[in-house]
Amino acid sequence: MRTMKRLATLLTVLALAVTAMPFAAAETAPAETAAADTTPAETNEAGKPYVLNVFAGTNLDLTQYQGKAIWLNFFTGWCTYCMKEMPEIKRVFDEFDPDQLAIVLIHVWDGENGDDSKSIIERFGLQDMIMVEDEEMQLAGMVGLQGYPTSFFIDKEGYLYGGTYTLDYSGMVEYMTGLGVGLRPEATATPAATSSENRDGSRYGKAFAVTADANGGVSLENFQ
Repeated sequence: MRTMKRLATLLTVLALAVTAMPFAAAETAPAETAAADTTPAETNEAGKPYVLNVFAGTNLDLTQYQGKAIWLNFFTGWCTYCMKEMPEIKRVFDEFDPDQLAIVLIHVWDGENGDDSKSIIERFGLQDMIMVEDEEMQLAGMVGLQGYPTSFFIDKEGYLYGGTYTLDYSGMVEYMTGLGVGLRPEATATPAATSSENRDGSRYGKAFAVTADANGGVSLENFQ
C-alpha cells in the first residue's frame, strides 16, 4: 500500500492525484488544477467526503441525482483505454437499474469538440446516456485530472465511495455491488463480479481508498 499526497480540499480529493502511475493504467491528462477551497469536507463515519455539491456553479449538477449511486467517468475520444472501456460502461447502463444509478459520462475537450462527442455517441450507441461536455476543461481542472479514463463513484447518500482508472466489466460490477445497485427489473441474469483483472490475471485498473485526517483534510491511499 502506497500513501498518496495529502489533499488540502475536497476538489483535490476527487482528483485521485497519483504521484506515480503505470502508463497502462491511463493516458495523460492536463496538469492544470483549480484554486483550492480551504473549507474542510463533511465526512461520513467511514471518513468519506460528501461530494454532491462539489461542482456547484458548473454545468455538472450532481444534486439532481440525489438518492442514487453516481458514476462519473472522465474520458476523451483519443484515449485508447477510454474507448476500450466504453462498451462495458454501456453494458452496465443497460443491465443496472437507472432508478438506483446515474452514469455521467464527462467528455473532456482535450483537443476535441462536439463533433467528437457525436461520433462517440453514434459509435457506441450512447443516445440514452448522460453526457456532459467539458468544453473548457473546467471540470477536469477542478478535480486535477491526472489521466484518462478516470472514474469516481459516489454512494446513494452523496459520499465519495472511491475512484479508479481503467476498469474491465467485472471490476465495474464489483463497484455496483459495493454501492448496492441492483439490476433493471427486466434483467434476467445476474452479472458475475469476480475480480478486477484481465483474462491473463494482470491488474486492469487501479483503485483508491479515501480517508479524512483529524484536521478535516483528506488523503488517498492506493490499494491493490
